[in-house]
Amino acid sequence: MERNIKKKHLYNFLLMDSINNQALLSIQNISFNYSSTTQFKGINAVSLEVHQGKILAVIGKSGSGKTTLLKCIYGLEDLHQGSIVIDNEKVLGPAYNLIPGHESMRLVSQDFYVLDNHTVEENIKDKLSGYTDEFKQKRCRQLLKLLDLNTYKDLKAINLSSGQKQRVAIARSLAIFPKVLLLDEPFSNLDLPLRDKIFTYIRQQIKKEKSAVILVTHQPEEALRYADETAVIENGKVIQYDNTFKVYYQPKSKQVAALMGRYIALDKADFVSNKIKLPKNQAYIRPSQLQVVKSKTEAHFQANVSNVFFNGFGFEYFAETPHENSVYFYSKDNNIKIGSTVNLKITWY
Repeated sequence: MERNIKKKHLYNFLLMDSINNQALLSIQNISFNYSSTTQFKGINAVSLEVHQGKILAVIGKSGSGKTTLLKCIYGLEDLHQGSIVIDNEKVLGPAYNLIPGHESMRLVSQDFYVLDNHTVEENIKDKLSGYTDEFKQKRCRQLLKLLDLNTYKDLKAINLSSGQKQRVAIARSLAIFPKVLLLDEPFSNLDLPLRDKIFTYIRQQIKKEKSAVILVTHQPEEALRYADETAVIENGKVIQYDNTFKVYYQPKSKQVAALMGRYIALDKADFVSNKIKLPKNQAYIRPSQLQVVKSKTEAHFQANVSNVFFNGFGFEYFAETPHENSVYFYSKDNNIKIGSTVNLKITWY
């Protein structure tokens, strides 16, 4: 009797409200390269869509084209081909605009631009010109509290640390919530609780305002934690684009699997029976998909335990298959002996 690795359709509820949702931002077949370089350092034939109430992560290694893509989306570069449309309006580059950058978007860049000779409070109010003093005060208090900046509100930005400046730059971008918020690795100097606090607020706002976010990062944890969809970029090309759950558990290549976190690559010969059917000849599996079972008849493959690590949540075991492929799996207990052979079952998503 053939044993199939059955796919479990989890988290489909995360996708339901994106069905038939018209794109707020449409990026169609765009290409761009810097004229001053002899090597290609731009983007090539990139197509993406960002929907209302959604967060799209763009993840890739340094130099893969992430920041260049964000600059093109914002209108800081003139495209060589393709088009970008936000809310049915075409985004044009500096050749068509005296002040580059689309008014319906806000960009938090890695430079975290602030007004150095102005106080933190003045930096925020700078983005609220045209509103009443009462509104400015109320909005300023909200953002100072959100970004934990109350202590520094009367300090000039030039006297702040890089992490504090980063928070001021985020506060400026959130002063009036844009149609599309562009974040270029915005949390490099922020601790996790503050990141979660900011993104909880952003998530609430994009639902309320029918806005969207593009988050550029090289950290898979940020894409997994915050993004509804993820685009993986390499050498200026998008090599996978899907909902984040699928990109993580169903990577289309070794490059995607490695970029999104720890993975296990198994050969067909590793499996206990040649009757086991796999989606591909080689499967990319996450440690969380593996479960230790008692008998070989329940297992998909076996591995010999080489080491064990405590990771704060439980125990992480390192093992090898008979064909010397490395395997990681998790357990709440530290009761598996080093040198022992374990039977492992895969849950396929």
